[in-house]
Formats: sequence, C-alpha cells, structure tokens
Amino acid sequence: MRYIETFKINSHEDISERFLKSLQTANQQVILTTDGCQGMKTTFCGVVWDLLNGKIYYTNLGDSRIYEFADNEFRQISTDEVKSVILRKKDGKPLIISGVVVTAEGVTNVIGSREAHYEIKVKNDEAIKGVILSTDGMHGASSKFEEDLLTVINAIDLENGLEQICQEYKDIQKDDMTIIALRKINGKNNYSKMISSILNNEDFSGMSNFEISKVLLQGIEEGIKEKNAFIVNKLLSIREIKRIDFGREKIGDLISLMFKVDFQDGEVYQKLLSIMRSSKI
Repeated sequence: MRYIETFKINSHEDISERFLKSLQTANQQVILTTDGCQGMKTTFCGVVWDLLNGKIYYTNLGDSRIYEFADNEFRQISTDEVKSVILRKKDGKPLIISGVVVTAEGVTNVIGSREAHYEIKVKNDEAIKGVILSTDGMHGASSKFEEDLLTVINAIDLENGLEQICQEYKDIQKDDMTIIALRKINGKNNYSKMISSILNNEDFSGMSNFEISKVLLQGIEEGIKEKNAFIVNKLLSIREIKRIDFGREKIGDLISLMFKVDFQDGEVYQKLLSIMRSSKI
C-alpha cells in the first residue's frame, strides 16, 4: 500500500522519479516491519502505463516477470534476477544425490533487502496492445504458459480467461501464483466498416486478434439475426484460421440467439456446438 500511496503523493514529479521513490519507500517499510512478517522478502514487478504520452515505465526485482503483447505475440521485457546456488545440508556441506551436487535457482534482488537496487525502464507503447505481470509460480507452472496467454489476451472476456488459466494451473503450481493483465482497447473502431472489410477479403492485418474477435462476434450475431448462413459461416471460418476462442459463454449466447430468432441452420448450429466443446475459456 505504501508503494501506491507514495506514487500518488508525488504526482507533480516525473513518473520515473515517482516510481523510484515509491519502491524505495515500500522497501524501507518491509525492512522496518517488526510484526510476524519481520525479515521476510518478496519479488516485485510493476508497470506504469502513461497512455496520454504513449509510454510504459516498468521494473522488476527477482524472478517476477513482465510481458508485452505486440504484433500478436508475447515477449518478456523484464530480466530474471536469479543465479544457481548449491543446496547444503544442516552441517553446511553440499547436498549430493547420486554423485551430483544439487543446485537450485535463487533470486538476487528483492524487496526487503538493504541491498535492493532498482532500474526504471521506459519504452514507447505504439505497438503494444497489452501487458502481463506474473509471479514465477504462474509462468513457471506450465511450459505452454505463453501459448495460454495468447488465448486469454485475445478473449472477449479477459477476466474469465484469466480465471480459467488459474483453475487449470492450481494443481501444478509450486509457488505463489499471481497474474495481472492489462489490455489497451481502441474505442474509435467502426465495427460495421471492419466487418464489411473482412467479408470483402480486404486486408485487416493491422488489427489485433482481440479487435478481430470483437468484430467477428458482432458480425456473427448480425448474421444470425438476418438468418444469413453465408455470412455466419464465412466469419466462423476466419475465426478458425485466426485460432480465436470466443469462450463457451459467448458461443452459448450465439446458440441461444439462433433459437430466439428462429434461425434454423443445422450446419451453423453444429459448428457452434463444436466450437463450444473445444473452447478453453
């Protein structure tokens, strides 16, 4: 809490300076704690997204990570501050199993340490559509973490997508499992024009998969209301090519809409049922 409070108080200063002061204040508070948490330490990752000036300020301590989402892929922009350490027995001697010295990764920079150091980095956000912050218990739980992130960040319901990942990972987690997702939405899109462009096979490579998801979903809804199987099937085929997951709830809504408007098309109905069964979110 002291981190956020300090950041708000220093609102007249440069964002990098506010970020740095907030971290220093939070670190000092943890160091001086005298209750049951005395001596405890924690990793940290944080992002300040200055949408007005198109910049992202970020930093991390330890092995908590920050990913950017741009050009429909995720890239880690933080650095894991870790090193291999030799595990030792109670007498201080190295732990050896089957003739091999046992090692583990340990963090080298944490909140709660008097030696903690910080580097506030800045980058332009022009191409960035989203940001993910994750503890190692989350990104270390599965080798397909980044693949799952792609599904979630492009989902219509971002929160539901994150909940599904957490449910899937909870039985394999080995540490604290925390994830925060931020997504930038372009509120100026003309969806009717975008649907028309897609149906006319015009180039839409500049759109993110999330934007395409919203356009396709709206177009499919309109196609069902108009009982136009050609439009619905074409948009569903684009969904398949783009590997977009609308989520079971949204597909259920489309099926309900078919019954509501009495759109009787077996092919469309079967496709929607198949999509719902294969949905991961």
